[in-house]
Amino acid sequence: MIEKTVTVVAEKAAEGYDLGKNFSKFASSIKDNLGFFLVVVGTAVGLILISLLLESVAYKINGQKRVRMNTLTISVCGMLSAIAAVLMFFEFPVFFAPPTMYKMDFSDIPAIIAGMTFGPVSGVVVEFVKIMLKALILKPTSTAFVGEYANFVVGCALVVPASFIFQCRRSFKGMLFGGIAGVLVMTTFGTAMNAIYFIPKFADMFGAPVEAIVAAGTKIWPSVDSLTKFVFYCVAPLNLLKGSAAIALVLVIYSPIMSAIRALMSSQNSAPVGPELAEIQPMKD
Repeated sequence: MIEKTVTVVAEKAAEGYDLGKNFSKFASSIKDNLGFFLVVVGTAVGLILISLLLESVAYKINGQKRVRMNTLTISVCGMLSAIAAVLMFFEFPVFFAPPTMYKMDFSDIPAIIAGMTFGPVSGVVVEFVKIMLKALILKPTSTAFVGEYANFVVGCALVVPASFIFQCRRSFKGMLFGGIAGVLVMTTFGTAMNAIYFIPKFADMFGAPVEAIVAAGTKIWPSVDSLTKFVFYCVAPLNLLKGSAAIALVLVIYSPIMSAIRALMSSQNSAPVGPELAEIQPMKD
């Protein structure tokens, strides 16, 4: 993962990357689509408030008091956000969806790790910072923020339920059940939102008929003749595959990553390991 991050940074440097120019494109995109950008920010605030409520419930179930985030915790979340933004570049097409619209990536994994380690709020923050870093620093939006908004909301649909359930029961079973719940919510919510909002919004903002998008699915699945069938055949399998793959990888790598985070936080005198970290034992149930 670190090697891939370095590779992307090196490629950007080789391209003569201009942060000022990219920021100008980012600012221009916001100006041209201010209303929709405010919807993105408003959704992020709403999800953070919901996650705060869920964290309170989880702490109450565990009989703990809320532990405030310290500087090192914020730094860890920032690092995970940067990794997530870079992982958005390592995407690949799937045979059952139009490659120009939908691709597979693993950028939700750092957000899941943040959510399970520090709580759902951290997971939402990592998801939001990820898309902002991607749009501001790595690659300007090409979808008037519709693609970034969809990535953020659908990613949170996976991260929030998974991390909430794990916070309620910090064990391997809690992680497994939380992951399954997150994948189901992500698949259901993401598919419905594509049909109801994302695809029509994308078509409206770019002046393209929804029928043209459906036609792209028809080329892959001849039986696709409506938006409902399009999301059922193309979007639902992608969300299911993406969420399942992310959770499966987290189940494998979470324990060593958690050990590294523990060691890092324990080595800082100003940031001792709090009870929310000390009591996590994800692989012992």
